[in-house]
Amino acid sequence: MAIAIFRFPDMPTSWDSPHEAGALSWSSTQPRSVLGHAVLEAAETVLRTHGETGYREMWVLHPFPVAALQDLRRLHRGDDDCRDEQCRNNLEH
Repeated sequence: MAIAIFRFPDMPTSWDSPHEAGALSWSSTQPRSVLGHAVLEAAETVLRTHGETGYREMWVLHPFPVAALQDLRRLHRGDDDCRDEQCRNNLEH
């Protein structure tokens, strides 16, 4: 998976801007399983730290994406052959 993060001068007005209008801040290429695991761990940490209510208080307009996290967890642990001990020992969660 190729990942690129671009910085734009004005985020509120730059949503539809082409990549060339921004400055590349970081890029990487990783296997799907590595990226999936990193996103899964980060989302689970946010949920543990803030809970759904705390997340909503911070983001205001958007609730925590519980269903998306459950889908990612199921797909990653079922399809990515993750070697992380937590993924191997906790398939039902």
